[in-house]
Amino acid sequence: MRQEAIDDPVVAEQLAALPQDRVDSFVLAEGSYRGALLHGTRMVNQMRANHRLGLIETLLLGHGYLAGGLLSTNVKANDRISFELSCDGPMGGLYVETTAGGTVRGYLKSNPIPLTEAPESLDPAQFVGSGTLSVTKHLERAKQPFTGRIRLVYGSLARDLAAYFVYSEQTPTAFHLSIQFDNHGRAIGAGGLMIQAMPTLGGFQEREDAIEQIDAAVHAIGSIGALFADGATTGDILDRYFAALSPEPLATKNVRFYCPCTRERFFNFIAALGVEELQDIRQHGPFPLRTTCFNCNTTYSFSAEEIGDAYQMAR
Repeated sequence: MRQEAIDDPVVAEQLAALPQDRVDSFVLAEGSYRGALLHGTRMVNQMRANHRLGLIETLLLGHGYLAGGLLSTNVKANDRISFELSCDGPMGGLYVETTAGGTVRGYLKSNPIPLTEAPESLDPAQFVGSGTLSVTKHLERAKQPFTGRIRLVYGSLARDLAAYFVYSEQTPTAFHLSIQFDNHGRAIGAGGLMIQAMPTLGGFQEREDAIEQIDAAVHAIGSIGALFADGATTGDILDRYFAALSPEPLATKNVRFYCPCTRERFFNFIAALGVEELQDIRQHGPFPLRTTCFNCNTTYSFSAEEIGDAYQMAR
């Protein structure tokens, strides 16, 4: 993966002053609920630079990356989680994958999003329409991935992910995803929150008092992105809004936009195309042959000589 330079000097200066993006895991209400709070301003801006996104595209895919960072707390070791939103709205959908190490990658299915007129708001539902949301767990020791799927209910990734966990995994869950833009369309703050009920031997025993306090806290927070833009830290937010629920920290890890793609890997993909297809490329080009990774938008170019080498390997 190649990281594209963030060429807006205002954004670059802001990011230089920020600590590394991080996600803090914690429990609330004497262990009745677990949560994750993510600061992802750097990740969203690097995603925007690599994928060359406009404001609306940054909002929609950025929500996906923030959700991915939060879900990274649900896996361990070499496990991964991916989710795919497929829809008939102008965004077409998105795909995001995250690892236990806190890396996130993914892409919009339509970039730029084809719009006939400027939207009146940034409500994601108008770009989504109807469709499905699937979540796949890639567990290191499992024989095959496990995928659950629901039909979209809200057209909001945060609310539809919450619905997925309720309907598909029977886990009461809340998500809050937020990106704050300034008057020039810069993403100056980005963050997310996930809270899940903890299982007990008899299922989930949600505490009514805690549910009311959590709901009040989430509504009081407003825009997490705006809080981070104003200089708040994850610790500040937990102390300010969740003190009544006695938050207990569990772990902290860095999160970042990262894709493990390499030029060598793409060359191997080309070499696996087959003799006839490689012969056609040798004869008709075009050269250099350019391949692009969907997940990070990095382009790798290959010369005619290299395609000849791939052809010889395939024979």
